[in-house]
Amino acid sequence: MRNRKGFTLIELLAVIVILAILLAIAIPSITKYITNSRKDSLVATAKDFVDSVSKDATSEIFEFPIAKNDVTIVSLNMVKLEKGGTKSPFGAKWIDNNCYVAIINVGTDIDPEYKYFVALTDSKRYTIPLTASDEVTSNLIYRRSKSNTDISSLCGAKDGKYMTVGNINGLEKYKGTTGWNATIYSENGC
Repeated sequence: MRNRKGFTLIELLAVIVILAILLAIAIPSITKYITNSRKDSLVATAKDFVDSVSKDATSEIFEFPIAKNDVTIVSLNMVKLEKGGTKSPFGAKWIDNNCYVAIINVGTDIDPEYKYFVALTDSKRYTIPLTASDEVTSNLIYRRSKSNTDISSLCGAKDGKYMTVGNINGLEKYKGTTGWNATIYSENGC
């Protein structure tokens, strides 16, 4: 009598079923972990953009807003980071004129105090709505539908374009009784 070594068909099917169950459990968990890591990276990138604009405004590359209803908006295409930032952590391009850093004066003309806001949207529609930079968290990031227009598209010029903007979504509580006096910096005007 021969000594057979090997698996029966039933044993192989049992192993395959067990592996399929383990994969069905593991894949969603791994996907969620990867997405959360990318969201955390997007938050860090947003803060890097704000830091870069802050340094450039201090270096007088961009003008600080002066009065209460003044806002300086810098499109992402005007911001150069030391490392990265050309694509979102999701591997998608930024949507020009929907990604910007806004600076407002929450102080007075004589004693200014600047507050920074950031809005980001990539071509995969991962979005951080215009939010104060110190309040940006991964919980704010969502994937918006194509019809959702909660981020204003703002156009400007390389050396700054001055215009009056009636409303900027995300800055409503800071607006006075009139519209915003905006200076908008962007490489590609509209």
